[in-house]
Amino acid sequence: MNLNPTAPTMRGLIKVHKEGAPIRPVVNWRNAPGYKLAQMLVKVLSSHNPLPFMYSVKNTVQLMDDLLEIPQGQCMKFASFDISNMYSNIPTGELIAILNDSCIKNNADDTTKKETMKIIQTIISQNYFQFQDTIYLQKEGLATGAPTSSILSEIYLQHMENTTIP
Repeated sequence: MNLNPTAPTMRGLIKVHKEGAPIRPVVNWRNAPGYKLAQMLVKVLSSHNPLPFMYSVKNTVQLMDDLLEIPQGQCMKFASFDISNMYSNIPTGELIAILNDSCIKNNADDTTKKETMKIIQTIISQNYFQFQDTIYLQKEGLATGAPTSSILSEIYLQHMENTTIP
C-alpha cells in the first residue's frame, strides 16, 4: 500500500564490485513533486555552470588514451579515489554557498540569483522517500536518484578540487 502517491519510492542497486555486495539505496524521484523542477534545474546549471573536468575522466576510453600517453617506469604507481556514499556525504550548506558564489561570479541579476537559489534549496530539501509503508526523511546530503544530485555533487567536487589541489 502506498501511503503517499507523490512520495518517491526507494529501490536498491547491488554494488557487486564491493566486498559483501552491499546495496546502494536509490530513490525513484519520478513521482516526486519537484521532479520536473529538478530536471529544469539540471538544464539551467548545465548551461550556466560549465564544468572543466580537470581531474576526472569522462569514460574508460578517455582513461585508456590518457594512460597510454604517460611514459611508464618501474617505480610508477597509480591511485584511484572512491568516495563512500558520495551523494549523502555532500555538505549541502557548503554546496549552497558555492552555488551562490557562482551566481555572483556569473553576474546573475538579483532576481535570477534569488529565484535560482530558492529552487536549489527546494530541490535539496526534498530528501524524503517511502519504503514499506513508512516515509523517511534523509537529513543530510543529496538524494540518490534525484535528477540534480549528479550535477550538484560534481559542482561541489570540482570546487573542492580547484580550491584544494595546487
